[in-house]
Amino acid sequence: MRGATTIVFAVPEDTHARLLIYDVRGAVVRRLWEGPAAGGHKLTWDGAADDGTPLPPGVYFYRLEAAGRTATRKMVRGE
Repeated sequence: MRGATTIVFAVPEDTHARLLIYDVRGAVVRRLWEGPAAGGHKLTWDGAADDGTPLPPGVYFYRLEAAGRTATRKMVRGE
């Protein structure tokens, strides 16, 4: 899939988690996943917002929230 980004993560305990995509202004543009999270996961973000609208190329951040902890990483969406 052109412009897609694969996000790989693992959560060592059985807990509820969510993964959100943010733009550089800090606005949530996509709620990529939410649910039980024990174990490894591999998710693909297609570069679209929650409503399916393709987002422009640029810098985005994904944030994993699980078990009272958060991890944020930067990613670049190309054309």
